Amino acid sequence: MFYALGFLAQAGHEAKPGGLPEIDIMPHRIHLGGMEIGSSVLVGWLVTALLVLLLLCLRGRIRRFADKPKGLQNFLEMIVESVYNFARGKVGHNADFVAPMVLTLMGYVAVATLVELFGLPPATEDLSCTLALGLTTFVLVNVTALRQFGLKTRIRRLASPNAMVLPIRILTDCVAPISMALRLFANVLVGGIIMKLIYAVMPYVLPAVLSVYFNLIHVAIQTFVFGMLTLNYISEATE
Repeated sequence: MFYALGFLAQAGHEAKPGGLPEIDIMPHRIHLGGMEIGSSVLVGWLVTALLVLLLLCLRGRIRRFADKPKGLQNFLEMIVESVYNFARGKVGHNADFVAPMVLTLMGYVAVATLVELFGLPPATEDLSCTLALGLTTFVLVNVTALRQFGLKTRIRRLASPNAMVLPIRILTDCVAPISMALRLFANVLVGGIIMKLIYAVMPYVLPAVLSVYFNLIHVAIQTFVFGMLTLNYISEATE
């Protein structure tokens, strides 16, 4: 495991003889126990394990929360309440069902991208990871719509105003997760490429300043946009 993490820390930082980094959109692959595993898969497992461990630790703290919030409790309540209120403004009464999943997706996107701060390649820099996130959103959108309307009403709404638009509506719904996947993948990849080029051309001072944007603010923007798009698709399916 430590060998694999060490290999991951070097992934994406290889340079050509001229000094410029070698850009490759294909994920690096690692051989573990006779199996060939993509680096994004290993990073994804690591992120999932970290999030589960964090939630287990928070579970013990939550049981001791006071009626008057302060410190960590106040911070957690602010995040949960913000996401819930945002979801309620988009999907109404479905927020109780949707908000926890949207917060989970946003948390995974944020952590899976922020691992770059520790020298690991972001899992979201792999199209297979972002496509999985997009498909998760697709499932959430349709489950929410089916939960509200049922199968017959869902099909009838897709066929409105007439049956001729049904194939187009289905195609549009199927394209949505691919669009989300490509958008997140492209934004994370471009940010990583820009930082690698800056490190190669000017390795001092400037990279430290720009990394605040690309590794923090840029990640926060992409996380928010992914959550917002998810809620927008759910709103369109349930309005």
